[in-house]
Formats: sequence, C-alpha cells, structure tokens
Amino acid sequence: MRQSDVITGRADLGAIDNTTGEAAFYSHREPAWHGLGTVAEEAMTSDEVLHLAHLDWQVEKLPILPMNKGKLGKRIPGRFGTFRSDTGDWVGGLVGNTWTPIQNREAFAFLDELVGGGHVTYETAGALDGGRVVFMSTKSPSIVLDPQGAADRIDLYTLFANSHDGRSAAVAVETPVRAVCTNTLDLAVKEAQRVWKIRHTKSALTDLEEARRTLGFTEQYAAAFEAEATQLFQTAMTNQQFDDLIAQLWTAPAEGARKNLVAAHEERRDRLHHLFREAETQDNIRGTRWAALQAIVEFDDYFRTVKVPEALSEQEHRHNLAMTTLLHDQKNPVKDMAKALLLAA
Repeated sequence: MRQSDVITGRADLGAIDNTTGEAAFYSHREPAWHGLGTVAEEAMTSDEVLHLAHLDWQVEKLPILPMNKGKLGKRIPGRFGTFRSDTGDWVGGLVGNTWTPIQNREAFAFLDELVGGGHVTYETAGALDGGRVVFMSTKSPSIVLDPQGAADRIDLYTLFANSHDGRSAAVAVETPVRAVCTNTLDLAVKEAQRVWKIRHTKSALTDLEEARRTLGFTEQYAAAFEAEATQLFQTAMTNQQFDDLIAQLWTAPAEGARKNLVAAHEERRDRLHHLFREAETQDNIRGTRWAALQAIVEFDDYFRTVKVPEALSEQEHRHNLAMTTLLHDQKNPVKDMAKALLLAA
C-alpha cells in the first residue's frame, strides 16, 4: 500500500515501531512515503514477511503485580498486562481474564491462502506504537474502468490488523485506492461485506479457521465495487448538478452568519469545483458522476481542515486519520452520502 494508505498508528500518536533499533516495516518493491523499513522484491509467505518486517515475536499475557516501597505485592485479580516476548517491553495492554492474544504468525497465516493463488501479493507489513498494533496488507488484481478509453485504475488492497493492547478486535478490511491520485475509497457497497472482525477470545483461532473457509468477501467486494463505479462512470454530470451536490453535502451558512463561516464555505465550494472541472486528477473521467465522487473524496482526503498535533507533520496526521478510520471501521458521512446521492440520481 502506498501514499494514500500510509500506516503510522493512532491519529494522536502514531509511529512505526523501532523497539529493537530497526524499523518494523516491510514494503513490496517500492519504499513507502516514510522511507523506513525493508524493501524486498517479493515475499511469498506470511512467515517471510514477518521476518522482513521484524514481526517474528510473540505476545505474553502476564499478571499485574503492584509495587509498594520497592517490593512486589500480590497479583491484581482479573487484570493482566501484555508484553513482547523478544524485548519484554509492555505493549500498552491492560486486559481481563477472557482476552486472549492472537499471535502475529497465527493472525497473518490467514492471508497465505489469498496470496497462494499467484494473483495476490504481499504489499506491506509492520508494527505501530511499540507493537500495540501490527498489520499486513495484500494487493489484489486491479479494477480498470473503460480499459480502451479512460483506463481509470483502482487498486484493491486487503488490510489485516491485529491489536495487542486490548483496544480493538483483529480486523480485515477492503480498501480500494484510485491510482491516479491515490484517493482512498473507503466506501461500503451494496450486498458485499467490506469488514470482517475477530475478538480476542479463546475461540479466536477457530474463527480464523472459519474465515479461511469462507474468505470470498474480497472477490465479492471487488465485483460489487466495480459495478457501482462503472454505473457512476457511465453517467454524465454537469457543473450545475455538481454544485447542487455540494449544496446537499454542506449546508450553506444562514443569512447573517459570521464572515469567516461564509468565507470558509465559499473556499470549500471553489476548491471542489476546481477539483471537478480543472484538476489533472480528473482528466480521464471528467464530466461524469465518477469524477464528482472523486472530487469529493480527494477534497476529504487532502484538503479539509484538520488540527495537526505538534509531533506530526500534516501529511503524517492525515494518513493517521485515514488509517484509524479503516481499522476501526469508522464511517465517513461525506463520502458515503456523496456516493449514495450520486447512485440514486
């Protein structure tokens, strides 16, 4: 996964893990935007990727023992910490009796069946925030709209992430990325599963086995997404219709509203019209409902106002927000509403 799907952890913190002194990141053929980690021609198995990404360690769930005046007290009933086996470092987890670690090797072996057919490749893998979250992504064959004309390519990735800090379930999510501008099209589609989750319980490995047997959702999602994208591409859209779409997505300030609110609304409207009518990223699809959706998505990914933490650059923070949205299956109301309105019209 490349620029648009940069993985740097939680939006407030976020960092590729370097606990061992080496960046825990693997990238297929090309360096990621942050330039960290190992770049390799092609890893064929999840075990190879784990080694290259420095993820070949386990997590231990250990009792929490309070310290009082330099002496260890009795264990706290029902409370445990999560620790890395290679360094002994705490990975941020405070968990209960039922929480069961899903080890890196067990989790990512799930993806070997996707890659084994030869049409899917391992793209990235890594750890974030000291190992709190580990991830691996695969790339499936791309979708190409109007191959003999516009040739608009959408790359399809499956991202699998697993948390070791008790904050979230393990999750697999489909994330299409429009190649020409790396728009992250994290959109639900009708009648197709986009997200699959497994809780950290004793039955987790059984659930993984079930997922291996039923993992048809990648192909189903790709087919459903291509059908909707094709419908939008084949339907024309005028500048006035696009202006009407903007008005439905963002309510104009009321008469007498503060000048800064009016100015912000006009600036957003002008930026959106520029993306739809003039931006190079729309050259091959201009004047279509697909171009309208791409203008909305590009604005949301790269131009909407965000408050950037002092420790991060704006680029890092925007990519963290995108990653957080994917991992926690957070809905994007603007993108989802835009697609719904464009398909319904």
